[in-house]
Amino acid sequence: MFLPEKKTRKPFKTSTKKTEWILATGKNPSSGKFVKMSKCRECGMPLTWGDRKYDFDHKDNNPANNSQSNCYLVCKSCHGNATLITKRKRKALGQTIGYETVKRKVGYKKSRKKTRNTKRVPIHGVFGEITGYRTVKIRKPKAVKSRKRKRKARKK
Repeated sequence: MFLPEKKTRKPFKTSTKKTEWILATGKNPSSGKFVKMSKCRECGMPLTWGDRKYDFDHKDNNPANNSQSNCYLVCKSCHGNATLITKRKRKALGQTIGYETVKRKVGYKKSRKKTRNTKRVPIHGVFGEITGYRTVKIRKPKAVKSRKRKRKARKK
């Protein structure tokens, strides 16, 4: 009947929050000047200090880790999208005694479109039919020198 202890959530210090707030604006926190306006690290929504439309989230989902690198400024909407809330049964002696809310970090990953530097090329058989495909690197075209420069050089 001894239940495992949960990690206790410790709030970030005000100095950590202010440093993250300034870092989210893109400015240097060591300058000592505090700004009232900042932006969400995910969607870029403008945020105002004190309006409570933002959260300081733990990036690694460890509520006991309050280091500066773990603090992340996000708006309430992005924080909700990055956190998955589920329920789990609590059992004792094989019987369900209740349910426990479990919050799990889905993550703050932006989808980046990678530029493709490869393409698929068909492999042709003896009679011209396609027998398969292979991946080939795309070469960058060489820079073509303009003819005008050559002409100017000749005239001189």
